[in-house]
Amino acid sequence: RGVPTLALVVRRRAGQHTASRKRMAHAAHATNLRQAYALLTASSSEAERRAANEWLVGFAKTAEAWGAAEELVRPSEAAEEVAFFAANLLYSKIKTEWHTLADAPRRQLRDALWSAACGRPSGGEGQPGPAARRLCLALAAAAARTEGLAEESTRLALSLAAAADAVQGSLAVELLGALANEVVAEEEATGAASPGRSGLRALAPAVLCALQALAPLSSSMCIGCLRALQAWLALNAGSSLASLYAGQGPLLAATLNALAAVNNEPLNLAAADALGELLTSTNSPLPASAPRGARDAAEAVAAQFGVLAREVRLAELLMSGEPADDRLFYFCRALCAFAERCVDLVAVTEGSLLPLVELLLLCAGGELRVAELSIDFWVGLQDTAVAQRHERLRAPLYRRLATLLLDKCTLPAEFTSWDEAAEDEEEFRRFREQSALEVLGACLSLLACEFVGQLQAMLQGSPPWQKLEAALFVLRGLHVQIKGALRGSAADGEGRPSAAAELQAALNQLLGFVFGQLAAWRPSGATLLVESAMRLVGAFAKWLQRDEALLRGCLRLVLEAVQAGGAPEHAAEAFRALCIHGRRRLASAAYLSELVGPCTALAGSAALASSVRLTLQEALARLVGAAPSPAEAEQLLHALVRAPCEQLAALLPHLPPSDGASVPPETAPRASDGSDGSRGSGGEAAATAASTQGVEEAVATQLALIGAAIRFSDTIQVGGGGSCAAHPVFAVLSYCWPLLQDASRRGGPSVLQALLELHGRAMGCLGGGLAPLLPSILEQIGTTFCRRPVVGALECLTQAIELYGESHEAPLSDTLEKFVDAVCGWLASTAAPEAEPELLSAFFELCHRCLVFRPQLLLSLPCVASLFDAAAACVAHQEFQHTRAAITFLCLFLSGTDAANLYRESAAHCLQRSGGTLLRYCVQGLASASPANLVDHQIELLRVIAESAPTAVHGWLVAALADPGLDLGALPRQGAAAEAFVRGAAQQHATVAAFHCVASEFSRVCRGKAR
Repeated sequence: RGVPTLALVVRRRAGQHTASRKRMAHAAHATNLRQAYALLTASSSEAERRAANEWLVGFAKTAEAWGAAEELVRPSEAAEEVAFFAANLLYSKIKTEWHTLADAPRRQLRDALWSAACGRPSGGEGQPGPAARRLCLALAAAAARTEGLAEESTRLALSLAAAADAVQGSLAVELLGALANEVVAEEEATGAASPGRSGLRALAPAVLCALQALAPLSSSMCIGCLRALQAWLALNAGSSLASLYAGQGPLLAATLNALAAVNNEPLNLAAADALGELLTSTNSPLPASAPRGARDAAEAVAAQFGVLAREVRLAELLMSGEPADDRLFYFCRALCAFAERCVDLVAVTEGSLLPLVELLLLCAGGELRVAELSIDFWVGLQDTAVAQRHERLRAPLYRRLATLLLDKCTLPAEFTSWDEAAEDEEEFRRFREQSALEVLGACLSLLACEFVGQLQAMLQGSPPWQKLEAALFVLRGLHVQIKGALRGSAADGEGRPSAAAELQAALNQLLGFVFGQLAAWRPSGATLLVESAMRLVGAFAKWLQRDEALLRGCLRLVLEAVQAGGAPEHAAEAFRALCIHGRRRLASAAYLSELVGPCTALAGSAALASSVRLTLQEALARLVGAAPSPAEAEQLLHALVRAPCEQLAALLPHLPPSDGASVPPETAPRASDGSDGSRGSGGEAAATAASTQGVEEAVATQLALIGAAIRFSDTIQVGGGGSCAAHPVFAVLSYCWPLLQDASRRGGPSVLQALLELHGRAMGCLGGGLAPLLPSILEQIGTTFCRRPVVGALECLTQAIELYGESHEAPLSDTLEKFVDAVCGWLASTAAPEAEPELLSAFFELCHRCLVFRPQLLLSLPCVASLFDAAAACVAHQEFQHTRAAITFLCLFLSGTDAANLYRESAAHCLQRSGGTLLRYCVQGLASASPANLVDHQIELLRVIAESAPTAVHGWLVAALADPGLDLGALPRQGAAAEAFVRGAAQQHATVAAFHCVASEFSRVCRGKAR
């Protein structure tokens, strides 16, 4: 007894030899890893660095990398940068491959990480070095993915913190913060509770006590404790302002005091971040009905902020007009976060929290980035009814706010341009548009006529343009609220004039005054003033249509603004709005004829951006659509398209015909000296290419102008029994047709896209009336697409199938076959099938719509099998839009519709021939290839396949999972999980939800999100 048997001795020695061999192998791999890292970081040879990087990337994916990296993080590794690199390698592998390790290796690695972190040398001020910090992060990543390990690691850190040693305490704080951060990061990545969360909620009070004890040791320790505090608060583990005030008062006080620390920006920032996390709605809800303890905490913290505000000289510094330094900004950030969180308590305060409002008013009067911090508080105050608020939080407060914010919305008196301004343009515009207007809207609601009077006062006399611009901006910014007030009832319940009637009268008077001045104004001066005036006109275009004189005056104003070039985009948008809302008043033949001349001149001006010209043309087209008679509409349409047609006639000869195939480079004619004919630097060739591109852009613009001219002509009604040729659009298209045919033979992609959009608009306007031109249009579309595939051709054919599928089946079938052959041929031959996602999306959308409207067109094509194979090959693509379109098409193709019953054998034949391949692509997408937002679509496709081929799906699944080329991610190819998936997917499920549950779990296991 007690004497080991021979077998036991042999087993022990064998185990020792095995461990020794492993250590030797790890050491050898560690040496290689160290050498590769040295080459990557220190070699002067680019080739050596590239080779080292390739080797490191490949080695990092191997199982040997675990042991090699573990060797290099040991305390015996003197080079800190090597240890950091190895620790980072372990961290990355834990995040992606932790699920591949068994329990014993996990435990061994966890012990090694902790031992290495404790043994690594510390950095400056007793803080952990870079390698130790990264090891803590790696240990935390492992803990977040393992049941119970986070709790165990937290207890280890707490025991280390209890030693009251600065170095050990710093390491404990580092690990505590990393643990909480990794748990939160894992939950955000997976969308499910982390396995490491269990047990952490019960330890939260002990963690906060440890941080409270360590924070006073040093400034750097305090920063670490505040970062860890922020991380644990992000866990939402039950900590709140009230609980921290009651249980860890010194920690809360230290956090607040850190805001005012002098010359320590990292400490100020850490405190602001921690308080920001503490004051989130999930941690510290403070409704008006909050219990007494929460109220006491809020009042105490508010009083402390008052003390700190004097310490940081808040009033003095904000009122000085100088930019706030980081310390002051972080203080204001924390102050405003606290005020926003307890806004409901402030609203119903009996007076104790009113000093907090004064501090917020100081912030509102500070520089823009500080003023913006206070906005949420003022907005939140609106959630409490006015009658329930303290009397000082009613009209008196909003008078002060209105004055402050109107001043903030006004540019400085010395402002001339953004290039010379102290203000940042983006910050100023964002503050006005997103922040100030929200509070000014509250001022209008509460102060009503008094606020309108403030705006009126800004416009009286001869104010500087900056003040005029601010008033116009506020009117435009509040246009929705103002128009709502103007539409409201003007009488009370007993029929007497109400306060609403007084507000309506004041608003109408103000608007009448403003637009009366604008109707007589010649746009000049500051660009910002012109811009605000144009946007105001556009916003109130519907209000202006009540007065024809004002309407026509503003039309003149915006056209002059377009011509002057101060703010042409906004002026053109305003012109369009006036035409939309005032078309009934403006649609007289005489006035339209008077208006078309100057407008077409502007639309044809090359000095204006094409978007401005198109906007003007579309606005005029609105008026033409409301013309009194078809004859007058036709005359006006001809006037609109005459200039673009003349430009096309002049431009098209400068584009070479491109009907034939392009000449391959190897057969292109060459000069006698063997060169390609280009001389010098190739400047002539570049100039020719640039010139051709410029001509193409100009041609595309003219085609777009023609399309814009007919866009709204579908409202024109031709008298009873009139032929299609009597419609103004048909006459205009006939006039343009030779030029359009020439453009289709010469144009590049931009020209063809514009031409196809024009055809689409013609179909929308004429409907069946386009039938005489349809064969020619389809021939253009087919030739165009085969020569240069563009999205517009697919969209145009889709529209044609929906409109003319029944009456023009033969030409539509021919064109569709050309499209399918072209796309399937390209997909079969290209090395980059995802290079044209928009084109593929439009193609599969075309096929899907064809199945919906005219399935016989598609299912009777001889190339339908090639189409099925092409769609199947797209199922495992990464790009969302076209992959979803392919899956949607396949689902309808397999499940069929009532109209497609006669052609069911086509789908059955395709499934019988290529169903296994399609299913393999689908499983590949589910397992690893598809992004997360495509998984549900892949599951639906798999369900449709299973329903369409119930007897074959089991064999297909077995073959797919046995294929070594199929990447199943974390799922073992042979095992219980794979077998369960095959059984679950192949059986007949009672509900769609049951099938989705099986397939979704399979995808989650493959992606490492479930075990």
